[in-house]
Amino acid sequence: MMGRVEPKAGAAAPARAKSGAVASGAPSAAATLLKLEGDLRQVKTRAELAYFLANEPRIITRAQQIAVFRRGLGGRLIVEAVSALTQVDRSAPLIVWFEKLIEGLESGSGLAEPREFDADAFTAPKDSIAGGYPLRYLLWLPLRDIDGTVIGGMLQARATPWSGHDIAIGAHFADAAGLVAMAFQRRRAGFHFHFHLSRRFLIGATALVLVQLFVPVPMSALAPAEVAPRDAFPVTAGIDGVVEDILVLPNAAVVKGQPLLRMSATVLKNRLEIAEREVAVAEARLKKASQLAFVDTRGRHELGLAQAELALKSAERDYARDLFARTEIRAERDGVAMFADKKDLIGRPVATGEKLMEIADPKASEFRIDLPVADAIVLAPDTRIKVFLDAAPMHPFEARLLRADYRARPHDKQGLAFRLVAETTEPTERPFRLGARGTAKVMSGTVPLGFYLFRRPIAALRQWIGY
Repeated sequence: MMGRVEPKAGAAAPARAKSGAVASGAPSAAATLLKLEGDLRQVKTRAELAYFLANEPRIITRAQQIAVFRRGLGGRLIVEAVSALTQVDRSAPLIVWFEKLIEGLESGSGLAEPREFDADAFTAPKDSIAGGYPLRYLLWLPLRDIDGTVIGGMLQARATPWSGHDIAIGAHFADAAGLVAMAFQRRRAGFHFHFHLSRRFLIGATALVLVQLFVPVPMSALAPAEVAPRDAFPVTAGIDGVVEDILVLPNAAVVKGQPLLRMSATVLKNRLEIAEREVAVAEARLKKASQLAFVDTRGRHELGLAQAELALKSAERDYARDLFARTEIRAERDGVAMFADKKDLIGRPVATGEKLMEIADPKASEFRIDLPVADAIVLAPDTRIKVFLDAAPMHPFEARLLRADYRARPHDKQGLAFRLVAETTEPTERPFRLGARGTAKVMSGTVPLGFYLFRRPIAALRQWIGY
């Protein structure tokens, strides 16, 4: 261990013996040091200062890696920046080892003076990080306040021993950096305003706040809302198959009986043609059996079989004709065809009964509200709701609750929510645009203001303690 390097009287002769080498290198080192101190004064933020101290001093101290420390919560020194790193992960093993080294150094000899030590000085003998760290020679340079208080420091590491010249230059630069760090620290502290309040005022203010916590306020919660059709008629697939074409545009007005979409009908069309030909063959056999029945007893026996076969083939033909007719789906009533995009449906394999689109009455709409489980409140019949649509945020619409789900359902893959359905209670000049979104304010009874403000922490506390 060593502190600041002081010149010794006995070292004068060796110094004069090497005066030529020192004289040739001193001007460049001094110029570099002065330039670094000038650049240090140009730093604008604490983060810039940490990055500057972690990289620039390597020019004058010939360090291969520098870790910059600052005082954290509780007065503990923590790593703020490391050479060539834009962000420090304080959970990384190397960073944890750096902080343990400084803790050991502080408890052993203190941090107020520059200290040179080995990488194994304050670590366990079998520490894998200390054993695998290639830079064995470490140097601690403190950043001190004007009164000598250590507010941070630089831990410099390299693979060769430290010379007295390097330590002296590093200590000089650390003193200048400490003054800059002190300026940032006091600037941050200057933003705090101190008020000297009397004890009577504090007691009165506390009592006023406590009284206000018991003031009754209406309980409410905010939830996303959407304008949805009321009693929309679902358009479903009549057969198993593939959607071949969509005959209407999204949100287009349709009338009853208008074709909406067409399914692939190649297989069904061929099946219908085969069934019709089989009916024709059965009719010919029945005709032949009828003619034979007049002259031969065997014809009378075959007549019944021919009639049964004709009835069977006719039923198969009617069934094939019905399936073929289902390949074209028509509107069951007037309204608006609601679906997302034609590209999402064309070429899509569907099963019988699968919903493809909806036909809705644009004049009959309702609000669908997804109330998150964390904001669930007591809901009574005809609960008052205010809906703020994104298209008209300054004009809320009054609504009342129609029904609410008793079980929460997944909502937007982010959590669970209760589905509420409400209808507007005020007349509107024109119907709401289906699919419009907004925010609903669901109101309930009155509760104390303190419960309204702290209901979520109270719920979290109850879950934590299990009460």
